[in-house]
Amino acid sequence: MLRSQHLDHAFRTDLNRRHDMFPDPDRQTKAAEIRNRATALSTANPQDRHLSNQDEQFPYVFSFTKGLLHLDNGLLDHPGDFELFAEGTRTSDPTVFQMVPLNVDLQVIHGASQSDFDGLECPADKQTYREWESPTAGHAYVLEGPDPFAVTMPPAPKAGSAEFAAEMAEIYQMALSRDWPVAAFMDDSLVGDLTKADGTVLSNATKGRLQKANGDVGDAAKRLSGMRWFRGVGNGLDTAAREHRARRRFGTEMTPSTVFRGLGEDPWHSPFLSQFMVMGDGGCTRDTEGRAGGVIRYGAQRIDQKVRIAKPGKDYMTTWRDWLDVQNALNARPLVGIGQYLAPAGKVQYRTMSRLRDMATYVHDDQLYQAYLNAALILLQEKYSFDPGIPYHGKTGNDTPRWNREPFALFGGPHLLTLLTEVSSRALKAVRAQKFTVHRRLRPEAAGALFHTIYSGYDPNREHASKPFETGGDSAEARVRAQLGRTFATYSFPNGGGTEPPLEDILTDIREHNASQNGEDPSDYDIAKWLLPMAFPEGSPMHPAYGAGHATVAGACVTLLKAFFNMRNPDHPDKPAYLVEPGGTALVPDCGTGAEDTSIDLLGVAVGKGLTLEGELNKLLWNISNARNIAGVHYYTDYIESALLGEAITIGILREQMLAYESAENVSMTVPLLVRRKLPASLLSGSSIGPDQQVDAVRINRHGHLEAAPATPRQ
Repeated sequence: MLRSQHLDHAFRTDLNRRHDMFPDPDRQTKAAEIRNRATALSTANPQDRHLSNQDEQFPYVFSFTKGLLHLDNGLLDHPGDFELFAEGTRTSDPTVFQMVPLNVDLQVIHGASQSDFDGLECPADKQTYREWESPTAGHAYVLEGPDPFAVTMPPAPKAGSAEFAAEMAEIYQMALSRDWPVAAFMDDSLVGDLTKADGTVLSNATKGRLQKANGDVGDAAKRLSGMRWFRGVGNGLDTAAREHRARRRFGTEMTPSTVFRGLGEDPWHSPFLSQFMVMGDGGCTRDTEGRAGGVIRYGAQRIDQKVRIAKPGKDYMTTWRDWLDVQNALNARPLVGIGQYLAPAGKVQYRTMSRLRDMATYVHDDQLYQAYLNAALILLQEKYSFDPGIPYHGKTGNDTPRWNREPFALFGGPHLLTLLTEVSSRALKAVRAQKFTVHRRLRPEAAGALFHTIYSGYDPNREHASKPFETGGDSAEARVRAQLGRTFATYSFPNGGGTEPPLEDILTDIREHNASQNGEDPSDYDIAKWLLPMAFPEGSPMHPAYGAGHATVAGACVTLLKAFFNMRNPDHPDKPAYLVEPGGTALVPDCGTGAEDTSIDLLGVAVGKGLTLEGELNKLLWNISNARNIAGVHYYTDYIESALLGEAITIGILREQMLAYESAENVSMTVPLLVRRKLPASLLSGSSIGPDQQVDAVRINRHGHLEAAPATPRQ
């Protein structure tokens, strides 16, 4: 007998009634109500105040001026150009920004002419100058999630603060360390326990090489630990907010297992690179051999985790002429061409990421959500459990009946993957609002030029025969003298016994490094340079430093992954979910015998406490964000404050999305935060979390309201 004949008569009658009423006559009204509720949810609370660090003062030496016309001394030819630039960022009116005088005059470029661009393969590369990237994007409105101006970032560290000195010391040291192996950036106990991925012992030569590199990392960490900020000694220019100081590493000693790292990873010793930067997917069995292959399935195609190799030991913008040309908007990258890259066999080569320079190369050309797409594909292929508050999957704790439904377009892989790009687009608008309209912070390459000027013999604390900043009368020079005298010159003035001796030691090494880059004698004081060596020929992108686009997208995407996937063991909720089980083997790429090696062995190290899923996702976040710092284009605070901005954007989007699901599904998501913190006021409408309450995690309920949740347990 057919199954339909067994249907209860009343049930069939009800089905017929529903069919007659389809579509629901109230559907349009309900849809409008939900949209209006989402609007109310996102706009009920006032927007946060936007505060800068007040360093933006005439003639704007502490502001982002790249792309405007600079004189040979590095100052703006017309400081009024910056004022027009700043005015253009405060409005979406394109006619205002169109009047900003971007430098396009090749006559001020010392090293390039239009003919240098002839014959390039890509027509777009023939543009000899660079333009600002989406300077008014923050003024565009969004139809989902917080308005770009609804969330904010605290003021960036001020010039002259102990924190700014620590950030610059770290970036200079990163530049000196670009060709060091990532395997050396972990505790010496892990370096000593390294084996080949198959468990066989390393040769004495390999082990000795990595241990020596680990010693170099230790020396660099010890030197950075002498900076006042890392010793817990601030000054009157530093932030007084404990919450900010805690996440900005105030009083944090640098060691081989903490140097150049970020927040949120597992609190025990572990490798520097997130497994998500190295591993392939191990399939539904989470096969170790498949992970070690470094290949991720992408439909019928594959993604190889190897990265293009940049020319080892080669840095850029280490002469004043090169630096000045780039500040004046020269599009320097196509002039370098394929010679930038290692090509021992006559072609571009790829390898598993094994040195810091490889990380910088990755973030030179990546699509901003690329690393998180890879991570999502791995987690989907390896069948990691979704959040228990999401219905219809096998490990759900949601009481909605599953019956014959499988998550796909709703709460499945396609839903997750499309949201990754969605939150990225909102994050980029929010960070553009911060970097262009609010802060306009100078890039590290510009700060390095100020250190170079001081160390080249300009003493801002007394009258000097040479006045390199004299322009348009003495007023500009006098202002620069006063500004540098109370800020950068206080850190480590040559032969002056400044407040930051470790920075002076690092700058001595920078002088030798830059001299070797240019075939100069570092003992020749007149020609040695203290500029920040850059990993990219064009230096930083054409937008201000604070916040960072990569870090904001990283915060947004990792937050989404932590919301969709269960950060706890679904069978034992009192324990975390692991990417590498306790006692398992983590993958660590070897650096090879030379920086030009193309075949890199994957090593293994036993991690007794394992690697949690949450910890490795947070590590992926800072791997990508701090790789931009390694390249020289961002500071540490650009990473951490931008990551929190992205986190807030995703939480705001998920709040509104909760309203779009049928109430009967009773959907919720629990999101572990990157750091314990207060949430933006714009996220708290209807929530049980107070404006001054610090929380470790939040639960987003079906009404889009936030509730405080306990942190994920860590072993």
